[in-house]
Amino acid sequence: MILSFLYYLLIVLVASGFVTYIIHCVRFYWGYKNYNPAKSYKKRTVSVIVVGRNEAANLPTLLTSLVNQNYPKELYEVIVADDDSEDDTEGVVRSYSDLGVNVHYIKVKGRENVVSPKKQAMEIAIKASIGELILTTDADCIVPLTWVSSMVEAFTDDISMVAGYSRTLLKDWDQASLLHKYEHFDFAATYLVLGGGYTLGKSWACIGQNLAYTRRAWEDVGGFDQIRHLISGDDVNLMQLLRRSGKRIIFNFDPRSFVHTYPVESWQQLSNQRARWASNMKYQLKFNPEFFFILLSMAFMYWGAPLLAFFNWKLALGAFVFRIAIELTFLSYARSRFGVTSRMMRFYPLWIVIQTFFLVFTMVLGQFNLFIWHGKRPPKGARK
Repeated sequence: MILSFLYYLLIVLVASGFVTYIIHCVRFYWGYKNYNPAKSYKKRTVSVIVVGRNEAANLPTLLTSLVNQNYPKELYEVIVADDDSEDDTEGVVRSYSDLGVNVHYIKVKGRENVVSPKKQAMEIAIKASIGELILTTDADCIVPLTWVSSMVEAFTDDISMVAGYSRTLLKDWDQASLLHKYEHFDFAATYLVLGGGYTLGKSWACIGQNLAYTRRAWEDVGGFDQIRHLISGDDVNLMQLLRRSGKRIIFNFDPRSFVHTYPVESWQQLSNQRARWASNMKYQLKFNPEFFFILLSMAFMYWGAPLLAFFNWKLALGAFVFRIAIELTFLSYARSRFGVTSRMMRFYPLWIVIQTFFLVFTMVLGQFNLFIWHGKRPPKGARK
């Protein structure tokens, strides 16, 4: 009796996940097909803010790209907020201070006294900046020379935040390791879904490696005051504060704005990163209930189908094949937006197997805050 109940309950949950998935894939199709955002050619003052800790080895590549932007040099500044580094971050930054662009260095102390050192450093940098727009990226990223101009063009007068795409830097896909192929493909697959949401006016998530917002919007929600008790989420949780306050948020699909980041060095490092991202999901029930329940419904489809195999392997196999058919159809019409080639698509079978188990693993780690961020672990009781 109990097993029968569980079996039919599982079927209902899996079916609900498929319904949610199919509905959104159809909506995404029309969203991508009809998406045609307006552009603004109004010049604005910009402050590019980079928070880093012990990133002296990576900063030269980023700073070289930042001081050579095709945006008027008198209209933007670069601020590097040093999160109490122990290397020569200061020396590296100061070596770029006389190249025609205002490059500023700020040493931030007291990281041991705050929950989120990155938010502290970013807040100090924003308050010291003068730009109308705040652009953020990470010290281990590489931005194209058109990055600033492309992000600024996305800001029409009614826009408060622009999210951008970030992908790992792979020089040769064929020679890349399994780890690096998975990370690169997973980034793209994630953004295909998030991008589809943006075409429908839904701002579900973003990443600080490529993000921009107006100073006024940041000030209107009180900066990071409402989320400073959270160790991460200076990007996605700030986005939700802006969304809840009625600010308009869009995505920049222009390839001239796409940012590269260096790939991880190990599965452990990738697990730590994804666990940190997953840790923010428990706050989405409060910040964005719609997105939370979409994720929950999708989880029933992803993980419920394999569980069906214990009751009816034919039904489980059918559900798995049906998911693949839907997913491949979705990827086929949207993948060009993010540079996913047909050669990369051959990795899909491996990705779907790894992702099914890796996602569960990192979700569990994230819900229990089992990760490290900027050298710190989340404090006990941070699950509130």
